[in-house]
Order: sequence, then C-alpha cells, then structure tokens
Amino acid sequence: MLQKIPWRIIKRNKSQFLGIILLVFLASFAYSLFSILITNVDLNYQHFVNESNQETFHFITLSPVNTEEISQKYGIDLEERYSWDYDFGDKTLRIFSISEKVNKPLVSEGTLPLNQEIAIDPNFAQANGLKVGDNFQIQDKMFRISGFIYLPDYIYIIKNDTDFLNDPQHFGIAVMNLDDLKPYLSLPYHYYMARGEGENWDNLKAELNSKYRLLSFQEKWDNFRIITTEKKMESARPMAYLISSIILTISSILLFIVLRRLINSMHAEIGTLYALGYNEREITNVYLKFPILTWLLGAIPGGILGFLLADPFIKFYISFLSVPVVERFFPLADLLIAVLLPFVFMIPAGYLAISSLLKRRVVEIIKGEAEKGFKQKFRFAFLDRFSFRRRLMLKQGLLHLSRELVLILGVAFATLILLYGVSAAASLNNMVNDTYQNIFKYNYMYLFNNFQRENNYPEAERFTILPFTLEGTKTKVPLYGIEQNSRMIAVRGTNGERMKLEGLIITRSLADKLSLKEGDVLNLVSNLDGKKFSLKVSGIADMYVGNSGYMNLEEFNRTFGIEEGAFLGLFSPSKLDIPQNALLSSMDKEYVIKVFRDSASTIEQMIRVMGLISFFLSLTIIYVLSSLTIAENRKPLGIFKILGYKDGELSSILLGFNNISFLVGFLLGIPLYNFLMKMVMNQVLRDMDFSLNMRADFQSILITFLVLLLAFVLSKYLGRRKIYSISPSVILKEQME
Repeated sequence: MLQKIPWRIIKRNKSQFLGIILLVFLASFAYSLFSILITNVDLNYQHFVNESNQETFHFITLSPVNTEEISQKYGIDLEERYSWDYDFGDKTLRIFSISEKVNKPLVSEGTLPLNQEIAIDPNFAQANGLKVGDNFQIQDKMFRISGFIYLPDYIYIIKNDTDFLNDPQHFGIAVMNLDDLKPYLSLPYHYYMARGEGENWDNLKAELNSKYRLLSFQEKWDNFRIITTEKKMESARPMAYLISSIILTISSILLFIVLRRLINSMHAEIGTLYALGYNEREITNVYLKFPILTWLLGAIPGGILGFLLADPFIKFYISFLSVPVVERFFPLADLLIAVLLPFVFMIPAGYLAISSLLKRRVVEIIKGEAEKGFKQKFRFAFLDRFSFRRRLMLKQGLLHLSRELVLILGVAFATLILLYGVSAAASLNNMVNDTYQNIFKYNYMYLFNNFQRENNYPEAERFTILPFTLEGTKTKVPLYGIEQNSRMIAVRGTNGERMKLEGLIITRSLADKLSLKEGDVLNLVSNLDGKKFSLKVSGIADMYVGNSGYMNLEEFNRTFGIEEGAFLGLFSPSKLDIPQNALLSSMDKEYVIKVFRDSASTIEQMIRVMGLISFFLSLTIIYVLSSLTIAENRKPLGIFKILGYKDGELSSILLGFNNISFLVGFLLGIPLYNFLMKMVMNQVLRDMDFSLNMRADFQSILITFLVLLLAFVLSKYLGRRKIYSISPSVILKEQME
C-alpha cells in the first residue's frame, strides 16, 4: 500500500510535479551539454596548440632578420612566414606558406599541399561549398584542394586585428607551398613567428628595433585570434555551473514548498498510517520517494539528452572557433555531476520538508494543527483598512512569503537571462551603427610600413598609431595621434559634444576596465622599445571600441619623440591608389559592417534561445506556485463560488499577490543584471581591444518585460482554468464525507 502513495499523489498533482521535473531536466541538460562541449573543445584545443607549436609571439620588421643568431641568443624557435591576400569578388583568402617549426598546420582531412595544390580551412570551405579534391582557381592558375587545415594562431579567424566577428562566408585562410606562393608575394616587410619560454622580451624588442626596424610585436595573450578562444572556454564552464545551480536551487525550493503543502493537506492520511502501526521512519521513507522520483525523472533524461546533443553543439561551437576536434572525449565525471548534482539539491530539500512536520505530535498532525496555528498566529490586523477582496489577496501573499520569494527570484533570474541576450544584440548593433558610422567617419584606413612626411592624397587625413601596454599588466593600450580638428574621427563626450584634443583623451571602454577618471595618470610601456611614459587623462570619450587613447598629432609626435609632421597612416572617405609594397595593412570599414550584418542571424538565434529559456523558466515557476495556491484553497474556492463569486474575481483574490511579486522580481532583475554585466565586462573583456555597453536601455527592458509578461499572463490563464474546473458540489460532498 505504501509503495503506491507517491505515484498516486504525483498523478493527482501532475502539473506541479511536472513543472519541477522539467526544471530539474533543464538544469541537468544545461550542465551536461555545456560541460561535455567545453571538455571536448578544451582538450582538443590544448592538444592542437601543443602539437602544432602555437606561437609565443610574432613580430614584423622592415629588414630581414638573422633568424639563426636571434634564435640562439634568446633560446627561441624562430621562423619567417610568407602570406598573400587573394581577393576574388567580395571574398578574401589569406594564403600562408607552410610552417615547419612554429604554427604548424594541422590537417583534419586530406593532406598537406604538394606542387599546384592548396589546403584551406574547413569553415571557409563549408560556407563556400568547397570539398577536398575540387579545383580552386587563383588568378590564371588552377590549384587542387588537397585537404582541410587548421592553424594554431588563427583559431578565431578574422581578417583584421580590429574585427570582432568572424565571417567564413567572405574570409578564410589557406596554406600553399612556398614555390607556388612566391609569384604572388610583394610585401616589403618581414613577418616572423616565435616560440619560447619567457615573459619579458624587452631586450629582444630593443635589438630588433635597432637592427631591423621593428614595426610590430604581438605576444600570444595580446593576439585576439588566440585569446578569444581561451576567454570563451574560461567563462563557459563557470557559466554552466552558475545557471544549473540557480535553476536547481529554485527547483529544490519549489519541491520543498510542494511537499510541505502535500503533507499538510494529507494530515488525516498520515494519521491513519500511524494508526495502522507504521512508524515515523517508514512514513519518512515513503515521502522521500517524491524527491527521488523527481530527481530520477528529471536529471537522468536531462543528462543523457545533453550528452546525445553534445556533438551537434560542438560542431556549431567550432564554426566560430577553428578548433579541430580530432578526438572525441567522453567525460564520465561531467556526466555523473550533471546527473548527481540535482540529487544533492533535491534530497535534502525533500527531507527537510518531511522531517520538520513529522517531528510534531501525532494528534497535531491528524488534526492539521500546524497549519491552523500558523494561520491563527498571523492575523494581520493592519489589513483591516482594505476592502474584503484586497484584504484576502494581501493576506494570501503575506501568509506564504516563501513562495512569493521563489517567484521573485525566479522572475529576477529570467529577467537577467533575457536582458543579457537582448542587450548583447543591442550593444553590438549600437557599436556598429553608432561607432562605425557616427564616430569613425572614414571608409578606408591605410597603415604605412614606415613614417611618411608628405600627404599626397588631399582628401585623406593623417594619423599615427603606437602600441603600448599598461605598466605592470598585460593590458594593451594603443594610442592614436590624429588631426586637431579631425573630420574622420568624432571624439565625443557623454552628452554628444565634440571634445577638444588637448592632452590624452581615452575611450570609455578603457576607462571602465581600468577604473580611470579625468585627471588620473596612465603609466604605459612602449611595445616597440620598452620606454615608459606617464600621461595624464584629460578627458573620457563616449567610445566603446578600443582600449585606446587619442591625442592631436602635433602633441603626439612631441610626446613620443617623432619627427614633426611625420605620420604612419591615412584615414580616407574613398579608396586610395597606394602601392601595396608601401603598406603594412589596410582596412575597409564596410567589411566590418558587412560581417556584422551577415552574423545577424546567429545573434537572433541566441536571443531566441535566451527568450525561450526565460519564458519557460518564468512560466513554470509561476504556474507551479499558482497551482499550489489553488490546490490548497479548493474548499474556500468552492464556498466562494456558492456565494456568487466569479472565476476572474477568485483568480484576483488568490493569485493577485503574484502581480506584485512578478513586478518586484522584474525590477530586481534590472539592477542585478547591470551589476553582473559590469563585473563580467571588466573581467572577461579586460584584455580585449573593445568593450560593450551592456547596460540595459529602455528598449531592451521593454522587450524583456513583454516576453516575461506573456509568460505571466499565460500562467494566470492556466491557473484560472484550474479555478474554473473546481465544482462546488464536489467540494460540498468532500466536506460531508
């Protein structure tokens, strides 16, 4: 007889238990999926970068370097790399020579290229319908695609260092034999990759600069194409822990409340069990089956489904990060944690709900004195000033504050998740539409391989950029020298006013990351020669792209000992006919905007997932609590119906306090989101050369509110239907019995 009690009660209260089971399922599914995904990507990444000898740093010089001398002197592996950008239509394929010491290509399919062959990255191949064995035309020659390759310094494949989204449809990488590549080479500078132990390379930089004219020096931690991957993996596993733990905490509290309500409502049945001779231990074991069944029905299917869906998610994940999944790992520990973690939450919650009541005397349990005493103890006389219906509504909420607290926390958490998705999309959109159109007014940027003295392009505007690092840290701070009254870069203040370029103006992203304000001193170290500079911050510009600073070009040259009138680059509204052998790099701003637009569908998918999770989470919590309230008040509801109250009025009386809790939870979620985002942006993007203004604006808040309000209204509608299903005649019959 005892064994049938749990199943019978779960069947009778299926909506409440189903909601909790689904929450446990979601928590196990999320942890299993993300942990297995990250474990596979992380282990394959570590194997890849070690086997392929990922660079420690790379540098560019104007003159060829004596690699043997530098390698021996500094104990490093040093190798020159040749590259060429093949532009065809709106696509670019960056072709490299095959490395033998550093950044060696890993072949995932096919072979390394022989004569008149080429190997390309699989993401570009998939996006453009290319297969191994196909012919690929480069200018007037045909090359056979010998295989698919990965490069350990191009894990996040972006065209320019300033890009922040990859675009495999229009940009990819490839390798080719040096003999086949040589006819296309025309670069006047030399690119070297190095791998070795050490943290301070100032002496090497000084020697390279004095002997070979150092143009650029970038360490691994400063390489956006590498560090992006590591940052994503560092943050993904803690995020899986956090989301799963919060959902499990909410689920456990819900289970505790439901079990308490069930036991309180079954005082007569429990008393009968005592009268039949069952002891406290036997009864406790029966009711402990509720959390065990909830765990088994939710956690095991969730963990298994997360494991089964890990493969397609891994493929989706590596479409953004070019990490070869050479070996498939089965992380048994992660799967066990995904299944057992809910057990750790659910069983104690269930036991507390049962044991706290069964400690009472049998007579109290049989008569239901616990619930009666609770209600008699809190009379809430101060509510007498309100109308009868309002008084009942408020009392219903105040008598069950623990439930309302769960509702508040659940809605706050759902608000945080959905705001993240909506605000991220809005921030990226604002960064492109505002920064790249209203602040960066140029269309093309050209960087020369040596200082220029004359500007032969009247429509273009001069600038110079020098790379620095914040003293004592690894934070990169590039500084720009631009024209005093620049038409190409609008340095604006918080209120949109144009700022006068006197002294050092830093971007808002840099100020936020380093907690800088106007008047503070910024201590910088040159990445080229190791010289130190202390610069006073004279203003903060409302810019969220670049951990950078701006000075007028004349003051910039005086500060850093550059010849008067010299410059390194040009901003231009139109394309300039500059010889390729005079340039270090160039950028088309329209390409950045196009990449963002091409990635819009992926961002929209992320928002849909966030919205679905938030909608489901809030709907489940509100519905379970509403069902619980209605089930507890079946008898009063029947009596109210006899007295002539309508379903809508009864819904307002019993569930009206939920309106307050929903609003409080939503309003609590906004500052909680802003606080967490400030922490995340400062930590996760600290070493990145951009920032996102992820603060919730009015539009993001409105969209979030409307989605959650829809879930709330739907849950109230479902609750109202349960009220409608209550029959006064059935209630009267139960009372008579």
